[in-house]
Amino acid sequence: MRVDLTNYGTESVDKGKSDRAHTAPPNDEQGNTTSVPDKAHFSFDQARVQALKNQVLAQPEVRQQRVDLLRQSLGKGEYSVTDTQVADAIIADLTNGSAAQPTG
Repeated sequence: MRVDLTNYGTESVDKGKSDRAHTAPPNDEQGNTTSVPDKAHFSFDQARVQALKNQVLAQPEVRQQRVDLLRQSLGKGEYSVTDTQVADAIIADLTNGSAAQPTG
């Protein structure tokens, strides 16, 4: 999985303040209250985003130790995966989900 950290907000938000005014909802011509759509505003701490980006980029693409252990298990005939585990992994891959990782 790759994380794209290049698209993050640069606006700052005053802490403790809300975009929503604390007033009664507006009324229509008949005096009925009308609904106002909810709004969400996201902001990012630039320093925190950069620190997380550095942590992600410092991780190896391949966990070589795990690969080596799997190779050893396969070579010794000690690695076994059930049909259910294979089917779950295929379905998870097709649905972009995550299946339970077999231990071995």
